[in-house]
Amino acid sequence: MKRVLISLLFLLVNSNSSYSAETRFSGDPLPRFASIAREKADARFGPSVKYPIKYTYKSKFQPVKVVNEYYGWYQIQDRYGDLSWVYKTTLSKKNYAITIHDNIKLYARPKLTAEILAKVNKDVLFFVDECDNGFCRVETNFNNQHFKGFIIQDNLWGV
Repeated sequence: MKRVLISLLFLLVNSNSSYSAETRFSGDPLPRFASIAREKADARFGPSVKYPIKYTYKSKFQPVKVVNEYYGWYQIQDRYGDLSWVYKTTLSKKNYAITIHDNIKLYARPKLTAEILAKVNKDVLFFVDECDNGFCRVETNFNNQHFKGFIIQDNLWGV
């Protein structure tokens, strides 16, 4: 009888912990960057639709930092430090970043001596292909032009 009870207790504990791990956490590291996946996304005061909307993101691809998870809800921090909660389908794993200074140089190659393709101001949104050795390979559309190049990683928020 003791063996049966111990076996049942073991199964109960193990099934609860694996269920909890699958439903509560994505398995992705925290913190991590993500981006808003919709043109309009409601951010709430807590991890449920029962919580009121704190604000609404009205721009797709805005980078956010995921700092916590709770059963399919992600607590995010924007570049200003504001915290809110969004449902997991609100976010994308696509890498986007925003310039955080004015007069940022977009280089043709990942070197400070490379040709400067453009200079961009604060708040320009970039798709980030990858970052390596302090430079990020990026692309964007601004001033009615498409640009691809490299930006110093420290000039971007979202990577």
